[in-house]
Amino acid sequence: MKKIGIITIHNSPNYGASLQAFALYEYIRQQGAKVEIIDLYRPNAHADYIQSKKYLPYRLQKKSGANQLKIMVKKLLYTIVYGKKKAFTMGYYDDALMKFKVFNSAIKMSKPYKSVDAIYADPPVYDVYITGSDQLWNPTQRFCLEPFFLTFAPNDAVKISYASSIGISSLTNREKNDFKRWLPSYNAISVREKQAQKMLNEILIGKNVFQVSDPTFLLDRDFWKKMAIVPANREPYILLFPLMHDVYLLKFAIRMAHESGKKLVVVDQKKNVEGSYVLIKDAGPCEWLGLIANADLVLTDSFHGTVFSILLSSHNFYSYIAPTNKRGARITDLLDTFELSDHLLSSSLEESYQQLSSNIPSKEIISKIFQCEQEKSRLFLDKYIQ
Repeated sequence: MKKIGIITIHNSPNYGASLQAFALYEYIRQQGAKVEIIDLYRPNAHADYIQSKKYLPYRLQKKSGANQLKIMVKKLLYTIVYGKKKAFTMGYYDDALMKFKVFNSAIKMSKPYKSVDAIYADPPVYDVYITGSDQLWNPTQRFCLEPFFLTFAPNDAVKISYASSIGISSLTNREKNDFKRWLPSYNAISVREKQAQKMLNEILIGKNVFQVSDPTFLLDRDFWKKMAIVPANREPYILLFPLMHDVYLLKFAIRMAHESGKKLVVVDQKKNVEGSYVLIKDAGPCEWLGLIANADLVLTDSFHGTVFSILLSSHNFYSYIAPTNKRGARITDLLDTFELSDHLLSSSLEESYQQLSSNIPSKEIISKIFQCEQEKSRLFLDKYIQ
């Protein structure tokens, strides 16, 4: 039985991050491997995180010593004012946090590494190391990227990436040079977006970078449907999941509810003001899945909101990319793959409910494409985990 370690974004009160981490872990577990997620702490995710002086995120590397100190002092004051734990969950509803904690408890974790220095001083030992999905290679992240390129693992270790994401359209020369240093030791590299595949193929001469689907596609659609908790109130509704808390998308959703005569349900963990809609702040991952699966129409600016609208066979859904959203390529890639590019709302949000309701996704086409994407993705991964 192979022992496998996954490094990914985890311990986050974020539906997409939690479900993608669970999906990769669960699929590998189902294949008979001994698997765990490497519990590397991150700023803004773990209250006991210790910032390394050597391993810094790009956002701190680019700043002067005075500016770095300013950021750290600001963070310290925030923690003093709100308390150590609250500073890392500010704005999130306690009931939702508890549901995320219960959900994440199903995942086996390695021993905790409270700093990047700690994982280099005493790295975990596995037969296979996997860089997981999500935007682990996005230079704008608040955490240091280097350990997510598995540079702490032994030189002769088997290392692969599965559906890793860069999340932006271009890299600086410094970032390109770092990627060139960190990636050649991988036995196989796969990314989630076609854009990332193109970027890395240009950087890595002699390496073939593969494109695979988000790890949530590794599990069968029925698996997710069984996990979804059906809402208690079965009155027809439109669901809005605004990850970016976009006010224009909210106004659009309110208009859609008015035009359709249906109830509007808004899932927004950080929104405090209720309006002409039902505000849900306490949904855990399984409740969130149920709300998507049973909606008459899903409106979202979230990548994983779009993913699960596809996986759960939502009656109808539309995605939105705000003009200021620099990470929208992953949504357009996904919609293009499933021949659903006409389910992207215009930036002006001028559509009527009648227009949306007259364009229902073909379940047959989605099912066929899903099977192809799942098979391709499983073939890539199975080669290294079985």
